[in-house]
Amino acid sequence: MVRGAVALSKRLSISPLVIGIVIVGFGTSVPELMASLFAVVKMNSPGLHFGNIIGSNIANVLLILGLTAVINPITFPAKPSKRDITFLILSVIFLWVAFFGLNEFGWRYGTFLMLAMAVYIFWSFLKRNAQAEEIPELTGLWANVFFSLFVTVCGIAVMVYGADIMVDNAVKIASDLGVSNTLIGLTIVAVGTSLPELTASLISAVHKRSDLAIGNIIGSNIFNAIFIPGFTAIANSIWNHKAIQISGDKLNMEFYVMAGVTVSFIFFSIRGRIGRVVGALFLVAYAAFIFFAAK
Repeated sequence: MVRGAVALSKRLSISPLVIGIVIVGFGTSVPELMASLFAVVKMNSPGLHFGNIIGSNIANVLLILGLTAVINPITFPAKPSKRDITFLILSVIFLWVAFFGLNEFGWRYGTFLMLAMAVYIFWSFLKRNAQAEEIPELTGLWANVFFSLFVTVCGIAVMVYGADIMVDNAVKIASDLGVSNTLIGLTIVAVGTSLPELTASLISAVHKRSDLAIGNIIGSNIFNAIFIPGFTAIANSIWNHKAIQISGDKLNMEFYVMAGVTVSFIFFSIRGRIGRVVGALFLVAYAAFIFFAAK
């Protein structure tokens, strides 16, 4: 997947950061989408749905970036643009409106979120970046854009399949133990559906493609907080003919932790580096979050 994404970046003259955000970031968020969609449409469990979104965004930064930085310090080759930072902030604001400004989450707000997501994707591809020229010339099959796209999609599909197996069995075990759906969403499902992001970020770091690792987290967090709630709200309105009932009162602390984690990520992305010490602090913070969430 990483090799295919880098090849696409070169062939399309788009920076690896943008490829990481739009293709890798969105692709590795498919497990979160399927878990949330199943939770709302089939299980009628908003707690599992929102817990999955919030828990995944927290895990993406504290767990994934923390572990990646401990293994290999992350240097930001290209700092996130004003566009990326703007939509990271907007993703938190949009979720805040859903949690604390609405009594229910219907197709109207879902459509608004989907339109916002479309604007972000269009804006991401609107400006091509010359950084793609820094990638060595491609040879053989990698010079073919369709082969690069095929390999990227196959890599994402394999990770999604593995994550799906893990989540399915983890939820069954947790349910048998009598754990609440909200806690399952915050912990087991959130971590399980973040496994593709973890895999992609670690491999990107090993291949010294920090731009893909960072783009992966940016794209995944924006996708999780904007596209997934919007899509599930519309799907639930069509399938069950009703809006999603908000359960934000049970996730107040977790929401503000996610907001704080997002601000921290923006700070370090502007600073340009996440070293081993900061990575270790991220891991400690994530362990503390899981401990208090489980109480």
